[in-house]
Amino acid sequence: MLSLSNWNLVLVFVVYLRPVSSQCRQSYITICDTFEDFRNLSDTENVSDMMIGSEDGHTNMTAVDLMKTLQLNKFHKLTTLMIVRAIKHLEITEEFYECRYENLSLQHLILYGNVLKSVEPYHFPIMDPLKRLSLVNNQIESLKKYAFINHDIENFDLSDNLLELIEGSSFPLFRSTRVITLKNNKLTHIEPRSFPESLETLHLDRNRLRYIQDEVLQPLNNLKEFTLSHNNLNSLPNIEPLKQLVSFDISYNTISTVKKDTFKNMKNLKFLDLSNNRINNPMILKWIYTPQEQPKLTVSLAFNRLKDVDLHGGVSQNQTLVLYGNPWDCDKWHDLQSKLSRHESECDKKFSATNEVPHCINYTNVNIKPGFGRAGMFEPYIDKFHSTIKGNEKIVGCVLQERKYEVLFTKFTVCVA
Repeated sequence: MLSLSNWNLVLVFVVYLRPVSSQCRQSYITICDTFEDFRNLSDTENVSDMMIGSEDGHTNMTAVDLMKTLQLNKFHKLTTLMIVRAIKHLEITEEFYECRYENLSLQHLILYGNVLKSVEPYHFPIMDPLKRLSLVNNQIESLKKYAFINHDIENFDLSDNLLELIEGSSFPLFRSTRVITLKNNKLTHIEPRSFPESLETLHLDRNRLRYIQDEVLQPLNNLKEFTLSHNNLNSLPNIEPLKQLVSFDISYNTISTVKKDTFKNMKNLKFLDLSNNRINNPMILKWIYTPQEQPKLTVSLAFNRLKDVDLHGGVSQNQTLVLYGNPWDCDKWHDLQSKLSRHESECDKKFSATNEVPHCINYTNVNIKPGFGRAGMFEPYIDKFHSTIKGNEKIVGCVLQERKYEVLFTKFTVCVA
C-alpha cells in the first residue's frame, strides 16, 4: 500500500506528463480548464480567485455532481469561484445527500454559459458565508420547489435563462436573502410564497408577465426596489403592501390606467417610472397622489399618450416630472409648458429648448384616415410622433438609459424615462 508521501509523488509525476494546456495556470486569476485539473490542483492554500472552464468555449463540457466535486474545504482563501462553459448537466449521484461547508472565505459563486436545464434540491452544496450566487445564462428551464431552501445567500441572479415559472419556496424563506434578479427569462407565472420576506430588491424585467397575484407581493414588507419593465402588464399589480418602496419601475408595458391612491402610503418613494406605456388620462397626476411628508420624488411619464395633464391639486413642490415624448395638444402646449416649468426634469428642459424635434401634435388639422374609430383615430400619428423623437434623442443630448441603483445610492444625476 502506498503511504501518503508516496501517493503525493505519484500525483506529481502524473501532472508532469499531462499537456501544459490542460493544467491550472495563473493569470489575473487561477484558471483550471477542467474539473479534473481543479481536483488535482496542489497549491490550494493561496488561491483567492479561480475559474473552471474556458471563456472561449473550447473546453469539453461534462456532467457534474457539485456536492462531491467542489471540495471547497481545501481553499481557505478562495473568495470568488467562476465555472464557465464547463457543465453540460447537473447530477445528483446520491439522493438527499447534502454537503455543507462552513467558515469559508468564498463570497461569490458564478456559473455562466453552462447547460443546467433544471436546478433542484441538493444540486448545490451549502456554502457559508456565500453572499452571491450568479447563475446567469445557463439555459435553466426550471427552478424546482425547495431548490435553495437551506441556502443562506444574500443575492441570487438567474437572469438570461429560459424560466417560465417560479414555484413557491424555490428560494429560501425567512432568511437573509436581500436581492433576487430574474431579468430576461420567459416568466409567465409566479406562485405565492416564491420570495422571502427579507427581500429588499426584486428585478423581474424583460419577461412575459401579464398578471401578478396579490399573494406574491403581500409578504414583501421590506422591499425597496422593484422593477417590472418590458413585460406584458396592462395594469399595475397590487403594490399597496410595499410601504417601504423607494424605487418602482414598470416602464415599457401596456398600462393605460393607475388605480387611485395606489401610492398614498409610500412615504419613502423617490422614483416612479411609468414611462413607455399607454396612459392617456389627463388626471393621472391626481391618481398617483403620494404623502406630503414624502422625500423628493421623480415621476416619469415619458412616452405615454398624454395630450393634456391636469396639474390642479396633483403635483406637490417636492415632485420632479419627466414628461417629454408625450403627444401634447398644440392648442394647449404653451400654457401647459408654463405650468410645468417648476417641476420639469433636466431632460424636459432640453427637449423644450430645441427646435430639432416636435413638441406636440396639431390635432385640429389631422386628416383622419378611414377605418379608424374615434378612440383610435389619432393612434398612427402618435406612433409616428414617438418614433420621430426616439430617433433624434442624441440631437437633444439626453439619451435615455435604464435606471438601476441611482435612486437607492445617489452618486450622479441621469436622465430617465
